[in-house]
Amino acid sequence: MADLKDRTIELVSKGYRFTDRLLGPAVRPGSARRAPMRLLGSPTLVVRGAEGVRLFYDTDRMQRTGAMPAIIGGGLFGKGSLHGMDGEAHRNRKAIFVRAAMDPDALRELMADARREWAAYIDREWVAGEGGTVYDAAVDVYGRSIMRWAGIEADEGTLTRLSRWEAQIVDGFAVLGPAYVLQKVRRRQCDRWFEEHVRRARAGEVPVRPGSALDLVLAHRELDGQPLSDHLAAVEIQNVVRPTIAVARFAAFLALAFHEHPDVRERVSEEVLARGTTVDGPYATAVAQEVRRYYPFVPVLPAVARHDLEFEGARVAAGDRVLVDIFGTDRDAEHWHQPDRFDPERFTGEGADLAWSDHFLPQGGGRPETGHRCPGELVTVGLLALTAAELSRLEADLPEQDLSYPLDRMPTAPGSKVRFVDVRRR
Repeated sequence: MADLKDRTIELVSKGYRFTDRLLGPAVRPGSARRAPMRLLGSPTLVVRGAEGVRLFYDTDRMQRTGAMPAIIGGGLFGKGSLHGMDGEAHRNRKAIFVRAAMDPDALRELMADARREWAAYIDREWVAGEGGTVYDAAVDVYGRSIMRWAGIEADEGTLTRLSRWEAQIVDGFAVLGPAYVLQKVRRRQCDRWFEEHVRRARAGEVPVRPGSALDLVLAHRELDGQPLSDHLAAVEIQNVVRPTIAVARFAAFLALAFHEHPDVRERVSEEVLARGTTVDGPYATAVAQEVRRYYPFVPVLPAVARHDLEFEGARVAAGDRVLVDIFGTDRDAEHWHQPDRFDPERFTGEGADLAWSDHFLPQGGGRPETGHRCPGELVTVGLLALTAAELSRLEADLPEQDLSYPLDRMPTAPGSKVRFVDVRRR
């Protein structure tokens, strides 16, 4: 690429809308699909839309090794984790996550546990208590459920504390200031706790449930036949649980969507009454998917070109970075009708297939079995649909609060985290 302006400061300062300055507004049909620039001093091409997604997830042309800046990737995923791997080594280790997160029986167990957690939390903390925020509730509910499901044996207080620490790791990984410092502290604390748990599990001092994510991590062998070190095993078991805890941000956005679209909440409630369960409702699932499309979560993802190539007239040299515009693609008028409108109907009926399209990638694109797409996506959608169903059965007041979410802060969430008071069951 030519000698272009470095846009690193703009990425940090503009956040989710950073790519609009290069590609044009995400809601304008016919917007440019790519833009060259520099990031952290290196030539970089930003791509948006289905063609850009297909380029980004083409493992013959793109690799992840060396793509994520260490200042971000090390704090969020951990050094040596799956996220920076490629080829057969990546497929070999990713098998842990695919087997753990995409097994239908295991998913049913997780949803049943999360349903019990939501019921108990709502009654204890909200109905009998003084209310609270949807985000904080989801961190505790998702965290305790996913860690039990993953095979982490500990008392409820420990699971709650770890869940909140992992949430703080996500909260501060891409910001400047106190949240970033706290993220570093929590990362060290979590690494120490999980590494000690792995050591004790291997020594037979704590139980390991057969078939659990922890069991799969401990039994895993790399291509050279060696097991993961205690530290790397601790890193990867956290990479099973932390992304699920991060879904608490979507839970807060879901509550915001219900507040702004009461007709959507009412339809979910009617579905729950008709089906007699809060699990796996088709319309609740469509709501979960639209929440993931409409609200900001992952802004961009990086890869590195394996060899010289050309994309829509732009030259990319081997070793150049390519960024796929996640937020812009999910709100792109080239692919979505009225993309700035919250409309779960787009994911109903035949629209349910949109969940696997190349222009829908809130947590990555491609196929999870063979590429870099998050294998925990089924967990995310299931938990959000369950949360939609549980919240739809409540009456609550929302006191005056900050429901805005800054697009220059990554990751973002409603400022008040959506606070409920005077909660009643319908």
